Amino acid sequence: MTNTQVSHTPATPPQPRARHVADDVELALVLASTSPGGEAADVVRERLRGYVRAYAGAAEARARGLADGRERDIALRGVAHARAVAADPVHDPAAHLRLLAMGARMVLRYGSEGGGGVR
Repeated sequence: MTNTQVSHTPATPPQPRARHVADDVELALVLASTSPGGEAADVVRERLRGYVRAYAGAAEARARGLADGRERDIALRGVAHARAVAADPVHDPAAHLRLLAMGARMVLRYGSEGGGGVR
C-alpha cells in the first residue's frame, strides 16, 4: 500500500490576521507594564518582530503611493522605525515591547489589505 499524503509547506508563511496582531499588541502593552523580561514577553516580542517583517514591505509600498507628501513621509519613517526596532537587541525590555507593539500596529495599518483595521 502506498501513502498518497503529500505535505505542503508554503515558501512563505501566510500573513497573520489583523485580529491576531491586535491581540498581541494589547498583550505586549500589558506585559510591558507587568513583566517585560519574562518568558511570555519574549514569545510576544518574537511574534511582533514577525508581524513587522510580514507587513513592512507592503506597508512601505502603500506609503510610497500616498498622495499627501506629509502623510507619505510620516508613514515611510514609521515603517523604517518599526524595522529598526524589530532588528534591535533588547536593552530596555519594557520600552522595546512598547515600541514593537506600536511598530506592528503601524505596519499592519498600512500593510494589510484594505488598509488594516488596527488603530
